[in-house]
Amino acid sequence: MTAKKEYKDFESAMARLDEIVASLESGELSLEQSLTLYSEGVTIADICSRKLAEAEGQIAKLSKMTDQFKLDKLAEAEDE
Repeated sequence: MTAKKEYKDFESAMARLDEIVASLESGELSLEQSLTLYSEGVTIADICSRKLAEAEGQIAKLSKMTDQFKLDKLAEAEDE
């Protein structure tokens, strides 16, 4: 797997990142292999960070919609 691979979901990216961490922690890799995996890990961590930021944005948007819905319902109840 290469760092340039696009991960379809957060979970698959995190699974690959976990594999990389385990490999690096094993101490059985050469310096070159370690650097290659480290580079891939940094790229995947960035992908995960972007996916989390997107999710946070969606949650914020949904929260605003929910708040507006509550305000609208409160206004309707006051009008009755």
